Amino acid sequence: MIKHTVRALCAASLVIAPLALSTPAHAAVTCTVNGAPVSADIVNGTAGPDFIRCGAVPSFNAVQGLGGDDYIVITGAVAGLVAGGDGRDFVTADAGTTGTGAVNGNAGNDFLRVGPNAGSVNGGLGIDFCRVASGNPPVSCEG
Repeated sequence: MIKHTVRALCAASLVIAPLALSTPAHAAVTCTVNGAPVSADIVNGTAGPDFIRCGAVPSFNAVQGLGGDDYIVITGAVAGLVAGGDGRDFVTADAGTTGTGAVNGNAGNDFLRVGPNAGSVNGGLGIDFCRVASGNPPVSCEG
């Protein structure tokens, strides 16, 4: 009886283990927010001014400054969303955006600088200064 139970458990583990290995891992975005390390699917600033520095922003992830005059630096490619939030925000993403990536200034007079833009760059409400190195032109930008 015990031998049959052990065999059944071994057979079940051979079926379950490959299923667990085939599930794709979901990458989080890794940042520092006002000097504190943060790793999550959605990284938020505060209601006040923030300094946020991140590597790449994978698909289905977001970096949001929220309120205040935020300074956001993205050093890797943006495949998810980077949003300044309300306030006068300074956002750079020199590695650019992929087809699914978006960099938004939101409300306020923002400065957005993006490398090659395969996604979207949107200044939002306010008088915004936007530059992209190449690719899709920015929208809702006055300068």
